[in-house]
Amino acid sequence: MPEKRNLRLLWLLLALSGCLVLVLVVSNRQQVQLPDKNLFQVADLTQINKVIIQPAAGAATELRFDGIKWQVNNAFAADGQMIKILFATLMQTEPRREVALTMRDSISRQLTTTGQQVLLYEGDQLVKQFWVGGNTAKTETYFQTPDGIPYLVQVPGYRLYIASVFELDALAWRDKWLFNFNWQNFRTLTTRFPAKPQNNFTISMQQNYFGIEGLPQADTAKVNSYLDAVSLVQANRFVQPTEIRYLDSLLQAGPEEIITITDLANRNYSLEIYPVTGGNNTCLARLNGEAILVLTQSNRDAITRTRSYFGK
Repeated sequence: MPEKRNLRLLWLLLALSGCLVLVLVVSNRQQVQLPDKNLFQVADLTQINKVIIQPAAGAATELRFDGIKWQVNNAFAADGQMIKILFATLMQTEPRREVALTMRDSISRQLTTTGQQVLLYEGDQLVKQFWVGGNTAKTETYFQTPDGIPYLVQVPGYRLYIASVFELDALAWRDKWLFNFNWQNFRTLTTRFPAKPQNNFTISMQQNYFGIEGLPQADTAKVNSYLDAVSLVQANRFVQPTEIRYLDSLLQAGPEEIITITDLANRNYSLEIYPVTGGNNTCLARLNGEAILVLTQSNRDAITRTRSYFGK
């Protein structure tokens, strides 16, 4: 009967439609399948002893663990907090999805021309290699595998511009702690004020306590407090000399204060502190006659004391 034939055709149409929907769903799932979360990670980050960050244009930064501490470019100690941030980033970053095919070539080209190549080593063995970069707005980060496939990456639960960690130059990785001395290797500390020499003083061991040379009635508590402040002072950041347009004139005018520490091996460590300029709350300083750094007002104040301050 026509009614039964129409009913059979309707059921057949529904069955075919169901199959078509199923095929489309399965196909779509295959296309949006999430990548391996461990794609850019290594099995054991504690075994990584060297990280090289090589910008597409510019000098590489090498972070190396010498068995005791991390070093930057074999030239100075690395900032321990920055190393922790780096490894936390490496441990938590995971791919969110592959970059769409329509954008893959342009993103890949951007990463290899303006991004950074990251290489992780265990001993002398390269164990992970990838490119890092971000969008212009610095809201999205991409990691790219050595075979040229870029991924949008994330730290789950956070909205972070992950690439910022890898965009830092070598100075940003340098330890901000200025004076690496303690009471066991300390001989003298001399603070000089070139424009006001009457404020100069030298701290040294006086029998069994630290005191001010030529000032027998110095307040011991103030002396110890000052030594603590100097031993703990940190730079806000180190800067390239080319960043400071007025640096030459500032250096020519000379420092406002000079702190010189001599250890038991008669090695000297100096910090030249320059006047605050331009209404800033920071000032420039020069460490050991070479590195230029920025000091905050609070750090500057903590280590700026005159001879009269220590009198009882």
